[in-house]
Amino acid sequence: MAQIFVSHSSRDRDLRDFFSNAFAGTKVKAVFEEFEKFPIGKTDKITVSKVSADIESSNAVFVILSQNVQNIPHTRDWVIWETGVAKNKDIWVFEPYQQLGKISVVIPYLRHYVMFGTTNYWLGYIRRIIESYDDSHTLSTVLLTSLTGAMIGAALGKKDKAGGAALGGIGGVIAGLANADKSKERPIGLKTLCVKCHSTYNIHIPQRRNIFRCPACNNLLKIKM
Repeated sequence: MAQIFVSHSSRDRDLRDFFSNAFAGTKVKAVFEEFEKFPIGKTDKITVSKVSADIESSNAVFVILSQNVQNIPHTRDWVIWETGVAKNKDIWVFEPYQQLGKISVVIPYLRHYVMFGTTNYWLGYIRRIIESYDDSHTLSTVLLTSLTGAMIGAALGKKDKAGGAALGGIGGVIAGLANADKSKERPIGLKTLCVKCHSTYNIHIPQRRNIFRCPACNNLLKIKM
């Protein structure tokens, strides 16, 4: 089952609930772990090793930045560390557009930056991003198309049935993977190059807004309309 690690502040209960609603009804698991709450006397403590393993097992990492992440040094440090662990994965940085100018946390390894609001529009938009990482159907699709391809290959390869079946099976696997690729439905945003730090990433911002914060260097940038 696909999963996405969600880096956030435990104090942002409203934002966590919003993202939980976006995950609801999808086949992608959300992993929320909060270092602001250290369980005492329990065997299932949140540890560096556990978080690292959960990030490595995730298909992507969502980073929810807020004033709580900004203002709590402990949380800020952990969020930055988590993105360092996830630097080779798809990192999506989410910031409430109402908090523009109030957050200065930098995330150098991001691939997508989303200025969002807690509206139905953004709920649907974020759900589309989540669902694009759903890989639950891939195995069954590959198995089905492999079997079909093998049957076709065997029928075509009368002189060499084994070779025909193998070729058909390989063709079926390739076709199955292509048909099962939900990443093609992922919102791509607008590819951006920061003129200050030269970082490249895709931005997803509300219409009629042409100013955003570069999450890699914290400079305000303006889109030329």
